[in-house]
Amino acid sequence: MPAENLLGPENGGWNVALASLHHERQMIWIMNWVEIRRGLDSVRGGSELGGDSPDLHAELGSLLADAEALRATGYRALDNELAGRPSPEADILKLLGSVTLQRVWELAAAAQGPSSTNDPDLLFERQDALAATIYGGTSEVQRNIIAERLLGLPKG
Repeated sequence: MPAENLLGPENGGWNVALASLHHERQMIWIMNWVEIRRGLDSVRGGSELGGDSPDLHAELGSLLADAEALRATGYRALDNELAGRPSPEADILKLLGSVTLQRVWELAAAAQGPSSTNDPDLLFERQDALAATIYGGTSEVQRNIIAERLLGLPKG
């Protein structure tokens, strides 16, 4: 390959791949946050939230807090990147975003009750949320990255 076609230094492909994945994961948390907010708005906008179920209301509150934590952590990671500082938060964002997104659509199904099985739009959202735990690096891979690179735990 001609040297002018290299994306980085010779034999530096792994670092190019890591930088590309990092950028992809940054975009994923933003996309997940938008979808989380949309899902939470649909749950809150519904006529009922599973009647008076305290468990559903508690889960809604927990998810609202997680959505705001995701947004604030994303802003902190972006600020660190723009300032040229290390951003360990960036590795956590993809995992938090995809897991929270999945929980949001499961809550939407629980709030809708048995009729949720007949709602093709809700079924699509739940399946799409499952995919979020795969693209950009599976949740299992993200947990390993966090354990090994951020927490310094030994490889399993």
